[in-house]
Amino acid sequence: MAEMSQFRGMFLAEACGDALGYPLDKLSVKKILRVYGPFGLRTLVRTKKHQFQAQVSANTQMTLATADGIFWADAKRLECAEGVYRGYMRWFYSQTGEEPRRGQRTWMRRQPHERDFCLVREKFMHARRSVGGTSLAALESIERGSLKNRVNEAPNSEPLPRSAPLGLLYAGRPKEAFYEGVRCAVLTHSHPTAYLSAASLAALIAGLAGGLSLPKALAEVVRLLSNTDHTEPIMASLEAAIQQANDHPAGKSAAWSHIDSLRSFGTGEAGNEALAIAVYCVMACDDPFEAIITAANHDGWSSVTAALVGAIEGVRFGSDFLPASWLDTLEQGGIIGKVGEKVYETFAKAHPGE
Repeated sequence: MAEMSQFRGMFLAEACGDALGYPLDKLSVKKILRVYGPFGLRTLVRTKKHQFQAQVSANTQMTLATADGIFWADAKRLECAEGVYRGYMRWFYSQTGEEPRRGQRTWMRRQPHERDFCLVREKFMHARRSVGGTSLAALESIERGSLKNRVNEAPNSEPLPRSAPLGLLYAGRPKEAFYEGVRCAVLTHSHPTAYLSAASLAALIAGLAGGLSLPKALAEVVRLLSNTDHTEPIMASLEAAIQQANDHPAGKSAAWSHIDSLRSFGTGEAGNEALAIAVYCVMACDDPFEAIITAANHDGWSSVTAALVGAIEGVRFGSDFLPASWLDTLEQGGIIGKVGEKVYETFAKAHPGE
């Protein structure tokens, strides 16, 4: 049975992973070692300029925008993807400062269901933080992206972190989470590698939140992919990640002992690469804290891969494994935790007794 601790843990651990990896994005391992020392970066970076908080990137902003859309769908009785589209457009207008289109102007106002908090009014949701150009360009289009209306051919990993809340909403229903993950990812990404990788992450989270073990949840993801077209790159990357994790010597948890494997999957820029890196880290590292550290310290898209590992481990272990220093330092951690709690309340209302 899904529990609130899993929901809260997913949001907080995802944001912590994002904040840890954000300063490392695309840095070479050589530079990471030079700047942060022989063990890499193992704590959240905070600066006086940002009120001694560790900043989150657009990964967390978009994850929260998905939750925002879930709340819209629940309050207005909309289809999930319709609510999520509203959440994404609110993020788009917050990022660009553009005048909302006709029919969307009221979306930027505080809504009746936002009595406790209103994400669109949170200052950090307006900050430009390594914004994914693909998502912004797609949302700028008048016509909404869908499986029929292709808005680009980008296979990148932007839609993966933001798909995690969908897995929570469909806890115990990996198949439904997978297809809802597709519907929401194609709002901005039309390449199968992008939207099917995002759907796979949603299905994995749904399986874990529903009580499946990691191996069984992964097996369900593989089954869903095997019955879907255009999944060959994702299947190949996942199989390689699972195999290398199983082959990795037990007891070796230092981040750099995994670097060759991480490099073999790619940088995490493509959806299948990011998913493979995340799966490898959670399987190869017994300690969820070390899994996030490992996912951040490599020469690629560290914020994405560490955010994904945080999301997975947060569902598995809640937020108790996160150091208090991380939670105290995390930018707007209080709001992020509340969002997780409200997603749980939305889920529990729709599925009483589960």
